[in-house]
Amino acid sequence: MNFDEAKQTINQMIDENYKDFIKALVSVEKGIDDNEALDVVFEDFMASDNGSLLHEDFDYSIENLREQGQLKESDAIEVDQDDLVNIVGNVVGEVEVVDRENKDGTAFKVVNFSVALKDDDGNKTYTNCSAYGEKGEIPKDFKRGDFVKLFGQLRTSIDENGKEHSNVRILSSKLLKSREQMNEKVEKQEKKTSILGAIKDYQKNDKSNDLAKKENKGQER
Repeated sequence: MNFDEAKQTINQMIDENYKDFIKALVSVEKGIDDNEALDVVFEDFMASDNGSLLHEDFDYSIENLREQGQLKESDAIEVDQDDLVNIVGNVVGEVEVVDRENKDGTAFKVVNFSVALKDDDGNKTYTNCSAYGEKGEIPKDFKRGDFVKLFGQLRTSIDENGKEHSNVRILSSKLLKSREQMNEKVEKQEKKTSILGAIKDYQKNDKSNDLAKKENKGQER
């Protein structure tokens, strides 16, 4: 079985019975055969704000490849079946928290924000996102420049003027790197470049001084 066949098989398993797919994966990885215990694990997984089976190191590794231009991808938004999308990008603008009420008078909050994505050509696209109720617990603390990973449902609507609008309703979210961490990375890179530059300048000057000394000795003779 090659990569494409394996991916197709996994997608089929997910479509046919997502719950048993997750339980089987956990059973193989963790050596748990207790079916009832696996039911509890699955429910905890679905209730988690993370919603990811992969360690965050995979996200860091993938982003490093993307920054180095070593990752080929058709789009920064990966569209799944039923308009479900995975998004990895940076928060832009301010995060807005709005108070709303259901028809029965129950109060809840909606967190609205936007994420900037880069395609293969370096062009930026912007995606509007909304997280409702408890799904907004993590996004409400997002700040401009934060590097985030999101999973949600892409929804489109057409206004009275015939213009199409899209919004992703967030199902799970995760802060990968804060704006401060991103700035620290840039500062370290700049500092490293500065140090390397100083070393090169010193070596260049040292060679020039040695050459001058040799020339002076030759003239003295």
